[in-house]
Amino acid sequence: MKRSWLVVLSLVCSLVASSASAIVVKDIKGYYLGALGGYSQLEAGAFDESAISYGVYGGYYFSKNFAVETAYVMTDNYVDVGDVTANHLSFAAKFHHYFSNTYSMFIKAGAASTKVKSDADYDGVGWLWGAGLNMAFSNNINVRLAYEMLYTDLDTNGVDERVESDLGNVYLGIHYQF
Repeated sequence: MKRSWLVVLSLVCSLVASSASAIVVKDIKGYYLGALGGYSQLEAGAFDESAISYGVYGGYYFSKNFAVETAYVMTDNYVDVGDVTANHLSFAAKFHHYFSNTYSMFIKAGAASTKVKSDADYDGVGWLWGAGLNMAFSNNINVRLAYEMLYTDLDTNGVDERVESDLGNVYLGIHYQF
């Protein structure tokens, strides 16, 4: 599942890169704030389920090619019977490449704190990477299609064993550039 999303995202990036002309983009600086909705898959030990995800993100562009970004993402219930949900808070460095004034792609890497709520609550701190495409509708409104992957060793109270988790999230986001 994860590999297929990466292949699709890579193909879309290649198509956009080959069809876009090299236009100089004005220097972008400032804050941005947005919302996202998508699809999340959690693998933790023998657990491997998917759910709807939603959240908010924001950041600051230091230049047109570099920004720092934080995001808070929550998921719906992963299972039909019982409650298993996850949320994470992340902080990452984001690097952009512009194909034109409208289209760009980005990669990001950083740290994330993940919490999985079930019969027992699990939490941990790990790292994340992500990639995506961005389309500017105006100087202020941007839409992105992105994929992020979080790797965390989850701990719970009363158990010495850690659970390795992979939390993948593909999403569509829209943000306002201040």
